[in-house]
Amino acid sequence: MKCAILLFTICCLLSTIRILREAPNPVHITRDDVSKKSDERFAAVKTRLPASGVIGYIGESGNSSTPDYYLTQYALAPLVVDRSSHHAIVIGNFPLSRPSDLPPNLRLVEDCGSGVLLFAGEDAK
Repeated sequence: MKCAILLFTICCLLSTIRILREAPNPVHITRDDVSKKSDERFAAVKTRLPASGVIGYIGESGNSSTPDYYLTQYALAPLVVDRSSHHAIVIGNFPLSRPSDLPPNLRLVEDCGSGVLLFAGEDAK
């Protein structure tokens, strides 16, 4: 029984050593281009937003809608980005084309470029 426990422990240690050797060095980890470009797209609007709180979000539909939403959350952290237009401040994320039909409760405050729009919501929660 002691030999089995010793053998098991040695195997666990060997596995841990392999993981440590193959893990990337944290010094060499860099942000990918997608998140960097997203941060750059939202840099102008971020200066106009509160430091904390909840803001709304509208964006394009289709295959890119969920990744675009998550990149917006990442770029605007620590703000909470709620996928709803029923807030006093709403971010529009339209990287491909400007929308033709917007919710009637939104008033465009500023076009920040690169498909990022800042709206004022008229029926905030």
